[in-house]
Amino acid sequence: MDNPTRSEPLQLHVNREAQRESTAPPHHVLPTRAFPARLKPSSGWSSYWSYLPSWDPSPGKSRPTSNAETKTIAGFRNPWPSWYTPTRSQVWDHLGWGEDQDPCVDLAASHLCGSPVTDNLPEKSKRPRFSDVKDWPDSPGAKAARLLRIEDPDFSFDSSTSPHAKVTWLGHAGVLVQLPPLDDAKESRPIRCLFDPIFSMRCSPSQRAGPIRAYPPPCRVQDLPPIDAVFISHNHFDHLDYDTIMAIWENSKETVRFFVPLGNRLWFVGCGISEERVTEMDWWDSATLSSPQGEESSTTQSLQIWCTPAQHSSGRAGNDANSTLWSSWYLRRQGSDSSTYRIFFAGDTGYQFHGSPDWPPGPPLKKNTQKPNTQETDDTEYPPCPAFAEIRDRLGPPNLLLLPVAVGSTYSYLRSLVPLPDWISPFPRHSAGITAGIHMPPWDAVRVFKLMTELPDKDTTSEGTGERPDSEKFSNPHPPVAIAMHWGTFVTEGVEVLKTLGQLEWACQQQGVHFDRSLPVSDKEGGTDEAGCRSRKGVLVFVALNHGQSVEPR
Repeated sequence: MDNPTRSEPLQLHVNREAQRESTAPPHHVLPTRAFPARLKPSSGWSSYWSYLPSWDPSPGKSRPTSNAETKTIAGFRNPWPSWYTPTRSQVWDHLGWGEDQDPCVDLAASHLCGSPVTDNLPEKSKRPRFSDVKDWPDSPGAKAARLLRIEDPDFSFDSSTSPHAKVTWLGHAGVLVQLPPLDDAKESRPIRCLFDPIFSMRCSPSQRAGPIRAYPPPCRVQDLPPIDAVFISHNHFDHLDYDTIMAIWENSKETVRFFVPLGNRLWFVGCGISEERVTEMDWWDSATLSSPQGEESSTTQSLQIWCTPAQHSSGRAGNDANSTLWSSWYLRRQGSDSSTYRIFFAGDTGYQFHGSPDWPPGPPLKKNTQKPNTQETDDTEYPPCPAFAEIRDRLGPPNLLLLPVAVGSTYSYLRSLVPLPDWISPFPRHSAGITAGIHMPPWDAVRVFKLMTELPDKDTTSEGTGERPDSEKFSNPHPPVAIAMHWGTFVTEGVEVLKTLGQLEWACQQQGVHFDRSLPVSDKEGGTDEAGCRSRKGVLVFVALNHGQSVEPR
């Protein structure tokens, strides 16, 4: 069983990408911007443009500050043709007013039809902030509260049952992943990795204003077990929260290390975190965590870490757009028996811009119509981001994927500033396709899930060795699982929860992926094993958890 006896950080070894020594990678831009060298960690407002269907300010056109203490730094960019800035006319075409008629809302709510309402209004500490949640049980807010709940997290980890991982969704993009210990001693505790945590009520430089959580955190930072590694994908306020980071540092000061993309180290050091505990990495840099010296450990066991590409942006102060790097993260747990378990955390990322306001195809509007909406889309007009296939080809198909499935927080917050019903609100919605190049909607998240779990392309090289990938090398008996994150937390209306759940379920249905709310997957129609669980061989499962809920992929 779990025993928190280790009181020192895991050993760290970092490998820098050799390419950076000879020539600048394509995602680097020339140092053309100056900004305050020591911005207060909690100051400044987020670059809201990155959440809106608007126009990307060029890194070279940002105005330098008038602060005397400035320094010139390099900026970053998305280097692929898939990074597309929509035109004004495209933005206009993708806006919508009035009541949301997305049939996916009804698809999600249909799971409540015919079932007795045995669950009462949640207690206040676990109740979402939706204005209509008290109109129990049939208002949109009440339906959302019934379908997406807050559970008390269980952070126990029993190594004797040999789980490959235990995953706990902590809200928004915050995920705790626990992995088996790096040695065979029975008293050892698991490796605990925390991704993009946020426990504050607002993702903002101030807790008095800014996007606010609909669902409170399922626990406090102080309730977390000791953390070994915190991975930050980028510095937007809903992914890098000052109060949360400082609480984690105080709670796990003896063991924790922070892994951040280029340009973010200074922020952590400015917060008072020890320099040696912050590892800054560029895309394709790697690191290895192993057991501390002095412990009885197996030298063959390790946790390998890669900072991997993502299609997104960064910025906290308005004039610092894209001055720090954004990334995804890839982990590989190598066991003593040569077993390998691979984890991919996408962070905040887009996949493909979609010019049609009717994208993605949705369920039929008429409930009795079986034919789905298969309207032709423009998927070939705008190219998809090639980073996901490259990550798969170089590092292998992941077993566990943590994928974003919703736009996020800022746009819905701006709409909430005009607190009127949708049918008379002057503040429009926007379609999923217009922001899909920077935030993956459910349909694209399922596409990425399928893409990344395929065997690598035989025409590509793997892990920088110059050798073609070997299918046997990347074969893995662990069936792939995707966990939905970056949804259902910083929302303003219950219909947003229903819409995301329905869109994810529909995308899974149409693309041959099993959608579920937990693991193991049950199958009432037969084909189950002795424990009543569906055989997972060859089955892709996309799971949407409750806040605080844990699953153990095997």
